[in-house]
Amino acid sequence: MTPDTFFHTIGGLPFINEGVRPATLLTAVACSRRNAAPQAHDALTDYLEPVNARALFKRLAASQVEEFDSTACSAVEQQSIQSATANICRVSPAWRSFFNIPIRYCKLLQPMSSSTSALIPQTIYLGEQAFDSAIPLEETLVHEHAHIWLNFVMEVYDLQTSQAPRDYVLPSGTRGKTLRGVMAAAHFAAAALRYYRDVSGAAAGTPRQVYLQRYLAGCLEIAAERPYFTPMGRLVFNALSDCHHDLIVSSQGNPTCPKSLLPASSPT
Repeated sequence: MTPDTFFHTIGGLPFINEGVRPATLLTAVACSRRNAAPQAHDALTDYLEPVNARALFKRLAASQVEEFDSTACSAVEQQSIQSATANICRVSPAWRSFFNIPIRYCKLLQPMSSSTSALIPQTIYLGEQAFDSAIPLEETLVHEHAHIWLNFVMEVYDLQTSQAPRDYVLPSGTRGKTLRGVMAAAHFAAAALRYYRDVSGAAAGTPRQVYLQRYLAGCLEIAAERPYFTPMGRLVFNALSDCHHDLIVSSQGNPTCPKSLLPASSPT
């Protein structure tokens, strides 16, 4: 199956396109994991359990990362996660399937808000700041689930070529990122913006939304400057560019997508 056919089979980019088929993407991921280790589990669904997936990645992944220092979430924190998830699904019912998957939540010991890793699949680390911050827990959960679902896509088809550098700089100033990392940042910003629009209707002028708008635009511009995209990477970039156009450019009365956001051919 070509990347284009696969992308259309799953219905586009999770959190961004209407009509995404989460079950189809999950089946593809489970099959990919089973193909890598056919004897690991009897049932296909077992490959989607976070602990099983982590063990598989630790055994087979070319790159490895250490687990973050963490502990189990308290009962109060678990309730906060459940309540925030319910709020998200009430505001954005079409996203319910994105949150109804096996997830391992851990409480970070480091002083940070949240984190995920593609090499620690379906695990979301939440720090104290996630539960006590001006940024709602709902946005943090959308942010990290967006990463998990883009990671699912990347398990099947990578977004960047083997020649892609590792020195991209995010709009926040964070250095040493891959093109994958830039696209993941753009994806979470677009997903968070879509959530806030669902919460507030057409309102787009809150400080947090303005920040996310600029962040999304900046990520797309950074990626477009050095677009070492695979065919799947281009599809993801185009979906995010269309989202940028729909959420930001059109709402500001400018019907034309900026040329700076249109990717050139990938360098060879």
